[in-house]
Amino acid sequence: MDHFVTLNKLPAGVEFPAELRDKIQYDETSHRLVFHGFMSKAEFDRLCSLSDDWGYRRPLEDLFRISMIPAPRPKGLRGLLSAFTSFEF
Repeated sequence: MDHFVTLNKLPAGVEFPAELRDKIQYDETSHRLVFHGFMSKAEFDRLCSLSDDWGYRRPLEDLFRISMIPAPRPKGLRGLLSAFTSFEF
């Protein structure tokens, strides 16, 4: 499963680590930062350390949020009640 966010450009000098090149890519044509599969916190930390540019870090945070493994929902009555308590009014 691929996840992506819009990113106008990669900061100068950012080069993805060899161990992550098969999981992340930047498409200059569509201005998309794409991650293949689910991103771990360690992978996010490694990618975040590549630049202090918030124009890169903020979209990377968004990409991390949408590409995390979803937390399991509680089952039974707790699951039913959590469905009602997760709404914001």
